Amino acid sequence: MTRKGQMQITETIAILFIFFILLLFGLLFYFRYQQAAFLEKQEEALGVRAMETTLKTLFMPELICSRGEAEPEDNCFDVLKLNSADAILLKHLDDYYFEIFSYATISVRQVYPEQKEWILYDKTKPDYTRKEPTFFVVTLRDELAAQNQPQYGFGYVAVEVYS
Repeated sequence: MTRKGQMQITETIAILFIFFILLLFGLLFYFRYQQAAFLEKQEEALGVRAMETTLKTLFMPELICSRGEAEPEDNCFDVLKLNSADAILLKHLDDYYFEIFSYATISVRQVYPEQKEWILYDKTKPDYTRKEPTFFVVTLRDELAAQNQPQYGFGYVAVEVYS
């Protein structure tokens, strides 16, 4: 066990060294892949939350156009409800609406016949790293604008969610 034994031990050590180097590269590659996949999942989850928040806003009974027990109009907000919604939403911001919207900013902007904006909900996350905006076109019905029939305008809902 002189020269031949020393040669086999040296070969075994070299093979183990190469094996652990390859194992290290494999682990580094795996962790980089997992990190990229995790960031992609976060982006996807933020987009899904933005769409869910937009849908929740579009179907809020506090805002949609309705007449008595008739079925509400699709994608329509009542201007009278919008004018008084900020007081209602602010009153119950932390105890009710935060559970629905979490950290988000929700505003309705009227484009036609005149420019107006209503900030419905504004709860910005203090240390946010990303925000995902979504927009949805709506009609705005104003019962008080004309004498006998409501006047309709156009606008959009802007929802920004924070992560």
